[in-house]
Amino acid sequence: MQSCTLEAAPAATFESANKLRGLFPAIVAEPETVFFDNASTAQKPAVVIDRINRFYSRECSNISRASYGRSTALAARVEETRLKVAEFLNADPEEIAFTGGATESLNTVALSWAMHNLNDQDEIMLCMEDHHSAVFPWLNLQEVLSRFGKKIKIIPFSLHHTGVYDWADIESKISSSTRLIALGHVHHLYGMEMDIAEIKALLPDNVLISLDASQSAGHIKLDTRALGADFVSFSGHKMFAASGTGVLYTKKSVLQQLWPSKSGSKTAFQIDKENMTLSAERLSGIIECGTLNIAGILSLKTAIEFIDSIGIETIERHLSDLTHYLHGRLKELAAIEFAPGIGRCGCTKGFGIIAFKLKKFDSPDLADYLDSEGILVRAGDHCRGSKEEDDSYIRVSLQIYNTREEIDFFMEVLEDACR
Repeated sequence: MQSCTLEAAPAATFESANKLRGLFPAIVAEPETVFFDNASTAQKPAVVIDRINRFYSRECSNISRASYGRSTALAARVEETRLKVAEFLNADPEEIAFTGGATESLNTVALSWAMHNLNDQDEIMLCMEDHHSAVFPWLNLQEVLSRFGKKIKIIPFSLHHTGVYDWADIESKISSSTRLIALGHVHHLYGMEMDIAEIKALLPDNVLISLDASQSAGHIKLDTRALGADFVSFSGHKMFAASGTGVLYTKKSVLQQLWPSKSGSKTAFQIDKENMTLSAERLSGIIECGTLNIAGILSLKTAIEFIDSIGIETIERHLSDLTHYLHGRLKELAAIEFAPGIGRCGCTKGFGIIAFKLKKFDSPDLADYLDSEGILVRAGDHCRGSKEEDDSYIRVSLQIYNTREEIDFFMEVLEDACR
């Protein structure tokens, strides 16, 4: 099992998030609103909003559809974004494709790789406590393949009670039939980082890893080479870019195993009188087709530049500092019960997510009360693959624009509710 003892993060290098708050129009417009649902989506900085507006007001055209200058210049900017994403991930541009979001990316792995490579009795390993988008594509694939007479097996593995993957359970369930393991990088409810490189070391060389990095991209350094995952999926909207924008990274050595799950203009098909073949040397030629979300893709480049201007290490330190401060304040409540995560493991590093419940309180009702006080949190259905355990947690998820002062106000409201 992964150790819960992690290197302590130093205090954030900036004294206050107040200067950063001024860069986010939604926060400026409603400064009294406390937005604690950042694992669902992040607020957008003005530079990202301006980039989207500039596309629609001054650059609007399609790409790869015309020979005029605006179109070709725009196509070049999309490729500049691909290069920026590749640099952000320590990957090659040929390994990057744009999608509609993490959910589409994760489904694409199942439909473009697994649909065409799995045989009877092959096994897919996954954790039922992970997000629906990391679990359901494989359950769906199992059902689809069964209709064509092909039976694959889904092998669930467990989480330790502290919120990390149970390494012993994973190791005990790997077999000669295991083809892929689906993992999350930072858990969307428990806020724990999974040591992907260590899990990789447990696996035979022929077992692929599909990694959901939705809660880590833009929050901590994401290095595909160091992680060793074969597929990495994430959304732009959780890291300050527009909604409807995502990324799928696929290791170059796996590209030849893919077949398009959808096709159209730009799909790298070669057609002769007898058959159709795929001749793609880039992931984009397999995955991308039709008109892309151009504005969203352009916003992703701006979002990464925004992150770079702050420093990913600074973001990571700030989130860790806030997480520990919040945890310390929440422990003051006698009626609190923590979900797996920092509240149970006592880790020295935090990733901006804490989930808990207060005894004698219905969490959705408590969330409604918090909303009436201007505090926005997630409660109720947390999109876990499994519904076997009580899902009535309040989730607080933080970003760079959140402050200790907001946490103090949050605690005042909770303390009043407990009186």
